[in-house]
Amino acid sequence: MKQVSFVAALVAFVVSAQPLEGQAADGKISVAVGSVSLIPAGGGAAKPLAVNDAVPVGSIVKTGAASRAVVVLTGQSAVRVAENSEVLIETLDASETNPKVLLDLKAGSLGALIKPQAQTAMDFKVKTPSGVAAARGTFFSVAVEDGKGYVQVKEGKVDVTPADAQKVAPQVGRATVVVGDVRETPPGGAERVLKMGDTVQQGSTVKTGGNSRAVITMTTNSAVRIGPNSETVVQELVESADKPKVLLDLKSGSMGALIDPAVKGKMDFKIKTPSGVAAARGTFYSVVVEKGKGFVQTESGEVQIIPLAKFEADAAGGAPKAN
Repeated sequence: MKQVSFVAALVAFVVSAQPLEGQAADGKISVAVGSVSLIPAGGGAAKPLAVNDAVPVGSIVKTGAASRAVVVLTGQSAVRVAENSEVLIETLDASETNPKVLLDLKAGSLGALIKPQAQTAMDFKVKTPSGVAAARGTFFSVAVEDGKGYVQVKEGKVDVTPADAQKVAPQVGRATVVVGDVRETPPGGAERVLKMGDTVQQGSTVKTGGNSRAVITMTTNSAVRIGPNSETVVQELVESADKPKVLLDLKSGSMGALIDPAVKGKMDFKIKTPSGVAAARGTFYSVVVEKGKGFVQTESGEVQIIPLAKFEADAAGGAPKAN
C-alpha cells in the first residue's frame, strides 16, 4: 500500500483544531491541493472545495491525481485524504464526552490523526470493503486498492473487524426502578427523562437528581442501583454466557452493584472512579465518589481495587507511564 505523509496534516490539525470545539455537524477543510471536490449528501453535482469550506455529514470528499486534502473532523481528530481517493463522512459527533467519527473509504487512501488525550473517549472508525478499522492509537493510515482494504499502524493500535463478521445486536441495559428525576443522555443524542422499562445504551450517561434513584439491569445476571445526585457513564456492556462484561464510569454520587453468584467466576464487572477501578470479586458492593475521590464498601464477597493509571495502561496494551 502507499505510504502517507503526515507532516502537513499534523501541522494543519494542531493549528486548525481549536476553532472547531463544540461543533458537531460539519468537518472543515484546512488544506486543499489540486483537484479536491465535494459531492453533497444524497447526490448532486460535485463542487470544488477550498480551505475553510464545510464538509457536512453524508457528503463525499473526492481528490484527483496529484491532489490531497486535510479535513478537520472534530476538535480532536483530522484526516489527510490522499490523491485519487474518495471518502464518505458517515458520522460526525464532536461532543466532549463521547466524540465519534465514522468514515467510509470508497477508494484511494487516507491517514487518520487523533490527539493523544482523546484516545480513551474517541470512537474513530474507517470502513473499507474488507472491514472496519477502529482506532486504539493516534496515527494510522488506511488504503483501498482493487476492492480490498489495508491498514498501516504508525502509532498505537487499530482493531480491524472483517466486513463479513457476524453482526451483533447493540447491547442495552434496562431501567427497572425509577424514582424522582432520572435522565439519560445516549451517545450523540439529546437528554431524555428515563422511565421504568426504558433501555439504556452503551455509551449513555445516566444522571439522578436530589431524592432520586434508579435501578438498571445491566446484563441478565447483574444490576446497579444509582443513588441520588449521581452521574455514571455506561462505557461497556457485553451480554454473554461465557464472558459477560460491564464497565461503568462513576463521575459523581454513589451506586451499588449486584451480581448473581452463579456468574461470579465469569463476570467481568468494573466501576471506574477518579481514584481507581473497583473490580468485583463478589456479589454485592457499593461505590461512592466524593470530592473527586472514589470509595468502595464491600457487603458480600471481595472487590479488587486497580489504580487508575494501571487500568488505563492495561486497556491500552502497555505499561503505565511514569509520573
